Amino acid sequence: MKLEMFCRMAREAGCDWAWSDTCCIDKRSSAELDESIRSMYQWYSEAKVCIVHLGMTSNLDDMHGDDWFRRGWTLQELLAPSRIKFFNRDWEPLTDNENDKDEDTILISITHITMIPFASLREFTPGVDKIREKMIWASRRETTRVEDVAYALIGLFNVSMNIAYGEGDRAFYRLQVTIMEKSNNLELLLWLGNPENSRDRARWPLVPRHPPTVARR
Repeated sequence: MKLEMFCRMAREAGCDWAWSDTCCIDKRSSAELDESIRSMYQWYSEAKVCIVHLGMTSNLDDMHGDDWFRRGWTLQELLAPSRIKFFNRDWEPLTDNENDKDEDTILISITHITMIPFASLREFTPGVDKIREKMIWASRRETTRVEDVAYALIGLFNVSMNIAYGEGDRAFYRLQVTIMEKSNNLELLLWLGNPENSRDRARWPLVPRHPPTVARR
């Protein structure tokens, strides 16, 4: 039902083709999985429209409780596309605007939910600037696999790294190294807490799970 409705909304938006990350990636192929993860941000940014189904939302007033805003992978879905359209649990549009990035009301609500500035929601440019700020955005989100904490941020920082499921917390360590090599900016290390609190007591920190764990100037 969800896939059928997604395709219907894509057709109504004028799209001849639709792509869904839940069914259009052959996870049995490591090569396809690697390419998809590293290219996903670009695909979202080049899409005619990104359709978002908020399965726990009925209207703008209860949007804050939707799990979509707490998932690691959906951060790039929110920021990358130039046009995005939100639908509630009954597949009714949350606004009358064709592009919800042009709708101030919903963007203000999303800013309160995610702590992402209004201007970044409306127009986001990936790169290794504002590292601490982006890490704070990510810290409010969760992933099923620990490696995805890092992999879901590749596009936001516009960096490239190989995908290696099974490496555990080392994925985030590699992401940190890759970002610092590209930016030479050590503000990435301004975090608080004991690295031994990570799941396997690794020597490197995880992305902070809550903004207060990030050091403030």
